Amino acid sequence: MDLENDVRSLMSVEPNTEWYETTHHELGHIYYYMSYTNPEVPVLLRSGANRAYHEAMGSLMGLAATQKPFLVGLDLVPASAKTDQTQTLLKEALNYVTFLPFASGVMSEWENSFYAENLPPDQLNAKWWELVKKYQGITPPTARGENFLDPATKTHINDDPAQYYDYALSYVILFQLHDHIAKKILKQDPHVTNYYGSKEVGAFLADIMRPGASKDWRTVLKEKTGEDLSARAMVDYFQPLMAYLKEQNKGRKYTM
Repeated sequence: MDLENDVRSLMSVEPNTEWYETTHHELGHIYYYMSYTNPEVPVLLRSGANRAYHEAMGSLMGLAATQKPFLVGLDLVPASAKTDQTQTLLKEALNYVTFLPFASGVMSEWENSFYAENLPPDQLNAKWWELVKKYQGITPPTARGENFLDPATKTHINDDPAQYYDYALSYVILFQLHDHIAKKILKQDPHVTNYYGSKEVGAFLADIMRPGASKDWRTVLKEKTGEDLSARAMVDYFQPLMAYLKEQNKGRKYTM
């Protein structure tokens, strides 16, 4: 609300898992706002290192808040509760992995065609469904002519260009940061880790957030995690699920 760390989150939520994760996601944004609002960062640079970093910080808190050790600490689940790793990873993959071809493929390429390549008005919907089929393997159940504008049903097409590309990039950054925290700082399994109470994790996150946009995001990522932008951590995280799916789908044939 001002430049003195007066931050608010106005949310209409329901008491369920999705909104629990979302609430922590928004808190991640808030702590990022508070971190770069400091005298070392010029006012005009008090924003995320890039827009994807802001979303990554939010998603990082959302992922961390749903891991079993943290939930046990809050008495939201009993320590004796059995969890099926495959089911948990499948749920997470449907949230993070399947979003990538949609966000960085369908959404971003449609926006590029529209804004940069002057896509003709009579091809807006056709281009959308061409990309949906290419990247998601989905075709509409009925014909969707140019009397419709299906991409405009996606909120950020209307109010925040290129935001879906930022979301896609944020998921890659998210898993890089989580992998580093779990393996290098906490020495824990990234699938069952708990940030809570670790001053070292807090210092790591503060170091990433504090510079805001005053430092190049690539430099920050390389300095703090030891590697350039890479999907390695994300692939590693879902490797147990990939092994399971390959075994389950052995011998099956698919056509598009």
